[in-house]
Amino acid sequence: MARRADPLGSNRRTVALLAVAVLAAACSSTTPDRATTGSGPIVAAEDPTGTTTSTSVESVDQPDEPVGPIAAPIRHPSSHRPIYFVMPDRFANGDPSNDTAGIDGGPLDHGFDPTRKGFHHGGDLAGLTGKLDYIADMGFGAIWITPPFTNRYVQGNGTLDGSSSSYHGYWQVDFTTIDPHLGTNDEMHDFIAAAHNRDIHVYFDIVVNHTGDVISYADQDYAYWAQSARPYLDADGNEFDPADFAGRDTFPELDPATSFAHEPVFASPELATIKAPDWLNDVRLYHNRGDSTFNGESNTYGDFFGLDDLFTEHPLVVDGMIELYGDVIETWDIDGFRIDTMKHVNHEFWAAFAPAMTAKASELGKDDFIMFGEVFGTDPILQSSFTNLGVPATLDFITSSAIDIHLAGGAGTVLTEGFDDDDWFTDLDNNASMQVTFFGNHDEGRMGHLIDRSSPNASDDELLAKARMGLDLLWFTRGAPVLYYGDEQGFTGDGGDQLARHDMFASQTPEYLDDDLIGTDATAADDNFDTGHPLYRHVTALSAFRAEHAAALVDGAQIGHPLDSPVFAMSRLHRDERIEYLVFTNSNPVLTVPARINPLTSTGTFTSLWGPEMTVLVDDGGEVVVEVPPLTTVMLVADAPVAPSDDAPTIRLARPADDATIPTVRYRFEAEVDADRYAEVTFAVAVDGGEPQIVGVDDAPPYRVYWPNADIPDNATIEVLATVADGTGRTSVDSAFATLGER
Repeated sequence: MARRADPLGSNRRTVALLAVAVLAAACSSTTPDRATTGSGPIVAAEDPTGTTTSTSVESVDQPDEPVGPIAAPIRHPSSHRPIYFVMPDRFANGDPSNDTAGIDGGPLDHGFDPTRKGFHHGGDLAGLTGKLDYIADMGFGAIWITPPFTNRYVQGNGTLDGSSSSYHGYWQVDFTTIDPHLGTNDEMHDFIAAAHNRDIHVYFDIVVNHTGDVISYADQDYAYWAQSARPYLDADGNEFDPADFAGRDTFPELDPATSFAHEPVFASPELATIKAPDWLNDVRLYHNRGDSTFNGESNTYGDFFGLDDLFTEHPLVVDGMIELYGDVIETWDIDGFRIDTMKHVNHEFWAAFAPAMTAKASELGKDDFIMFGEVFGTDPILQSSFTNLGVPATLDFITSSAIDIHLAGGAGTVLTEGFDDDDWFTDLDNNASMQVTFFGNHDEGRMGHLIDRSSPNASDDELLAKARMGLDLLWFTRGAPVLYYGDEQGFTGDGGDQLARHDMFASQTPEYLDDDLIGTDATAADDNFDTGHPLYRHVTALSAFRAEHAAALVDGAQIGHPLDSPVFAMSRLHRDERIEYLVFTNSNPVLTVPARINPLTSTGTFTSLWGPEMTVLVDDGGEVVVEVPPLTTVMLVADAPVAPSDDAPTIRLARPADDATIPTVRYRFEAEVDADRYAEVTFAVAVDGGEPQIVGVDDAPPYRVYWPNADIPDNATIEVLATVADGTGRTSVDSAFATLGER
């Protein structure tokens, strides 16, 4: 890109001087868990051994160019821990005495009926603790459990067929005590201590969007009323929009009788005090607008399937939830949160909550604390809008959908294109390497069900091969993989939700008993903890292999090779080791498919690490051709590091152009780099002549970040700098000047 004089007149150092400062900052860094880029560039990254590594940079060309700050790509230590996702009620029944939670009566009183898929079945903390070795032996470094606190036990119309219980945990009312169906507070402490003794972290599933259904409406009408039809009124009768107060310390006074679309009441006096902490019993701290239609404003303000929807714009709710869940971290000594129904809560809430949780965890010495949110959908713009708020990751519905399509016979490009959208997640604190990946879950349906649904006439051998390949994709691609309990035993099911929530112990539920499990002759009527099951063995092997090659497969860059075929292809390599791994999956069930790509390794030999034995030479044109068998994963490794290039890399800032006007509050910066080498591009922005601040680092093409700029005033002049480093002491920089418009 053509350069011009700096109209801001800033006095900047040269790239060569920056190199010295960057290297010094890296060597003196005291934050080994991840690269930090607050007020200045730090080149530091955590390798799998826990050693802080650094990359020095030096001026190779363009010494008079403005400084381009350089930093390492962000990584989070939690990504080294594969996650086992457990619904304790359905896992193992270690203490039948708590099946009814000590409550007399029948299923409509205590919620226990193992013959009904929507009621408690008896699994508990004692059972989960007793099966920790079963989980640990698969190599899992973390266990995510569904919400464990006391729930409203039964909800519905008062009949067995029209009701269900809170076996899943998402109808919590008392956030201070463990649900008696699962056990006691002491048993939870024992479980967490036993997990920690095995170096397994524990993640609680948390809910801030709603509580159990306790509040009724005086008009007995539960239809959603939009604000345009029934606006909120303060206690004096004045209309207001809660969005105008979100993120602020003040809020209008409210009157339960007049402020809401529906007047909130309690069906019985005991319900008025059922929640804990006590502030949750204040009906003014709920939206009270009726059941969500999952359209428009009702996505945020509506009751989620009738559950009491918290007024998360209200500062008392924000402060209350920060205190509540800060206490949860400290009281239970947990290591992370999975956040339920995240997209149904306003952004301002997360902007306050997430940093507070990170700070609380850090105060307790938990610098590897992780949060990942459920943002249902496959839109990277929506997903990443939450990771920009201080929550490191979301559940990766995008990758889950792409794996489903690929295993159904779809081209490998569906995965490549999905991963190319990872740049939406790249900012100062995060990138997609932190995403939590899965294939099948408790809502959408199990992995086995998704595979069976897309291949209804497949043999058991074909279904097993597809299941193995689906697991390979989770363990070999970026992010922290999740396995939903029972998928390692070939569970299938007939759908999502209650049809995907099987018992690991011998089931009495008719809807589960007729399932045909993958890879075994066992049925749901059996106790399914078979450590000899082929999928159990496969997960065990994957976890050990991933740990052995964590530098590339966890902390390394992921570079896609788009192919117009059933083969998905990618390179993985670590920035320091520079040994290239090639991974291929072939979704065709009958044909071996050749895959021709240009690896970063321009000469030499690749040999097999995973899958069939083979040796592949890089030809004179710098290409390799790999014959990928049907429904097979092949991983090859180069016999030598990627060779350094003779010249410094070239970079062109493709977006924005000089004199561009930036029209959006999230704007794409994009750079073009030599295609024949490993490269990292650091994007930085200087506002109105200030020092350039790093906004993100991308280590795989296409080189892009999406810059959030809502807090910068209109008409500000910015300089965008894109600096490329190839890891061998060679750098180049390009820049452009632009103006922020009305966004």
